[in-house]
Amino acid sequence: MLTPPPSTSGDSHDFERVCTICGRPAFCRYYGAVSCEACKMFFRRMIVEKLSYKCKKINNCYVTSSGSPLKCRACRFKRCLQLGMKLPPSNYTTLELRNQKDDELNQLIKSLKARDDKRLEVFINFFTSQNPSLEEILSGTKLLQSEKLRSEVTPVEWSFSAIYSVLNLFRSFDFIEQLDAKDKKLLFQFNTFRSNVLCGGMRALKEQRDKMVTPSGQQIFPDILVTKFNASAELINRVCCQVVARLIELKVTDEEFVLLNLIFFCNTSDSLSDAAKSLLSSRQKFYVSALFQYCQLTYQKSAPSRLNDLLSVYHMGV
Repeated sequence: MLTPPPSTSGDSHDFERVCTICGRPAFCRYYGAVSCEACKMFFRRMIVEKLSYKCKKINNCYVTSSGSPLKCRACRFKRCLQLGMKLPPSNYTTLELRNQKDDELNQLIKSLKARDDKRLEVFINFFTSQNPSLEEILSGTKLLQSEKLRSEVTPVEWSFSAIYSVLNLFRSFDFIEQLDAKDKKLLFQFNTFRSNVLCGGMRALKEQRDKMVTPSGQQIFPDILVTKFNASAELINRVCCQVVARLIELKVTDEEFVLLNLIFFCNTSDSLSDAAKSLLSSRQKFYVSALFQYCQLTYQKSAPSRLNDLLSVYHMGV
């Protein structure tokens, strides 16, 4: 279950009003009437569970209890109906739950896309001649100031910008802050390159290219990075081309990409502590669940196969 966003079901002019059923503070319009959470749930329960109550007096408790809480459930329900409260005529329980979950997913994806837009902006526009260590960047002990972008940026400089943009993206997540310094460093060492490959592949897909290049059109991984990641230039280029080809084949959407990027980044290595593995595993399951929910909404019955296809990108070297 995704973390529910704050309720926004009411109109702005309904704020700071009182419940038209019981007089408690109310801030939203529920089922057609300005009501509090308690009366909303009471009305929903009456309908869903098909409950029925009888007034012990003469069905006018709402009048006689003016100024005090309405305890008679029969009259309370009668008041709800008088105010025009109603649930959707059919499948209301399933529909309400589905709409709530869809809204949560939309909010999550919207937030992740905004973060990724910022990552891309940093990649394209951030430039520095400084050479900070990974520890300095992650701890924030060395603040980097963007300098004027040179007319000719080298592949090494583009590579640093790409790495820095990924570091900047993932260190902003709250669950990353729960890791200790050692685990955080190991996680970024293990997964930053993979994220860069996925981000580069997605950029190639959007630019309708069949391989990854820098924004200047240069070879994306210079020799110094090939040495750093202990792999041959041919291997890295082959992996990059395969990833681009797979993303193009699957026609990966922006929504799928931002979720995949988090899913892949949460992969753990044996060197991490048990606490870090447990935390990252739970977050990964959360984002996999969100991706599957997106697939269900977008591809219906083929959602399971679509999810497997998307997750298979990781095994291509990402």
